[in-house]
Amino acid sequence: MSMQIVWYLFTCFMAARCSGAQINQTPSLVLEKGHQAQLICKQTYGHNSMFWYRQDLGQGLQLLFYFVNKQQIDKGNVTDRFQAKSPQTELLHLDISPVKPEDSGVYFCASSLDTVLQSHLLPQ
Repeated sequence: MSMQIVWYLFTCFMAARCSGAQINQTPSLVLEKGHQAQLICKQTYGHNSMFWYRQDLGQGLQLLFYFVNKQQIDKGNVTDRFQAKSPQTELLHLDISPVKPEDSGVYFCASSLDTVLQSHLLPQ
């Protein structure tokens, strides 16, 4: 019996699904040069801030886009081939067109609650 409880807690911790909230993004894509990539992220936490990050091999995370309440707040050092939109507070799309070999990497979506401190500091 105790093993079942430990396994359940481990599963809930790893999957973050005990509360029913989760974040999902497009799984792996393999594309040919010149095609379009569309990544979609959806979260059910009720957060109003969403982010796209990219991580290149052996590097840290690089911010691509930051949205609050469907509005773009910040954009990382990316070319115009990278576009993001948030049609709903819980959705964030990332389009890359046309894709190039240097776009290879691991793309992460994240969400958080916007805090008063963040809202106050961003415009400055």
